[in-house]
Amino acid sequence: MAECSRNIELFFLLNRLTPYFRAIADFRKNNAKAIKNVFRAFVKICMKLGLYRRELLAIDGSKFRAVNIKDNAYNEEVLQKKLKAYAQ
Repeated sequence: MAECSRNIELFFLLNRLTPYFRAIADFRKNNAKAIKNVFRAFVKICMKLGLYRRELLAIDGSKFRAVNIKDNAYNEEVLQKKLKAYAQ
């Protein structure tokens, strides 16, 4: 929704309309199968053109709360000591 008011290409394509986020979400929900097929066809075209290599890629989507107090901030020296203590 925000990109519709920033991106010049979208200005042209949408004739300066800015759809509400709900309209975008509903479109994605109602056309999930068609969108998936479009992405699949796009990947096939890119593979034929040699734009992608067949490599395994894994993305971890885990989210953790960040807490970095002085006691938790380790430098290389502290980590080496902890690894030695753990190995024993």
